[in-house]
Amino acid sequence: MSVADIIQIVIGILSLAATVAVSFLIYWLQTRHEKEIAKIEQDRQKRELEERAHNFLLDNSNERDYLPWCIIAVNLHRHETHSRAIYTNFCRCSPELQTEIVKQAGFTLPIVKGREWVDICFSKLRDDIKEYKLGRDMLYDGAKYFHRGFERYRQLPYKLDELHATSVYLNSTFTSATFVDNKDSFEKYLDDYFRQVFGKKDGAQNEAISYPPADYVWNLQNLGVADENIVCYWVMEFVEQVVLNIYRRKHPEGVMYDNMTDAAVETYEDMYYETLLWLYCTYYEESGSAE
Repeated sequence: MSVADIIQIVIGILSLAATVAVSFLIYWLQTRHEKEIAKIEQDRQKRELEERAHNFLLDNSNERDYLPWCIIAVNLHRHETHSRAIYTNFCRCSPELQTEIVKQAGFTLPIVKGREWVDICFSKLRDDIKEYKLGRDMLYDGAKYFHRGFERYRQLPYKLDELHATSVYLNSTFTSATFVDNKDSFEKYLDDYFRQVFGKKDGAQNEAISYPPADYVWNLQNLGVADENIVCYWVMEFVEQVVLNIYRRKHPEGVMYDNMTDAAVETYEDMYYETLLWLYCTYYEESGSAE
């Protein structure tokens, strides 16, 4: 092999190496450029999402305390118009925007996925009602009266009228009276009952143990012949109070305590979503069933 041939081979090898190197450099530069463009686009989308979430919170600032309940509204009734504006507005948002809104608002609740949790939670609730001997089954037929509270009466004020409330006299001569929603007495009755069930003898009424709470409210309010909206009212009240008592005893440091607001229940719709959120966190989220 002559020197010229060797030189030609070396030149060929160097040329090939240079071609490969240049091709690799071009590919690397192109890939880097594409990544930079992708990051710029991601940053732009992130800023846009943050801005849209910010605007949502501004536009709905007067109902911001109801945001945690929106999580249930969008999970179960995304395609419906609600009586409370923030529920409907939240349902219009994309899942990504919903997550960002909740994050910016300072809440740590997850966006609920799937709907199987409703039946699972009510099944676990019924197990607890039996375990703690809370009385008659008020959740028969798939908790129909609980759900009818939303399906048929969602826009009604969640408040008893004078015919179904307790008369309270304001003076000793009994000449001045007012009517109040008597759910407070039931809340205390149920709380006393759970104190005794969990072995806390701290002044609870002894008769609570001998008269289960479900029977107490059913008979006291004559729910066997009451109007349906009244039955729905007390079934929803019963579910919420039972779940609250169980949650604070089983999850004393649970996620709900970091996500509570001053939101006030004003309609059956509000009560429905608030109670379901407590139900979800009591039997699904905190128990790890959501994973």
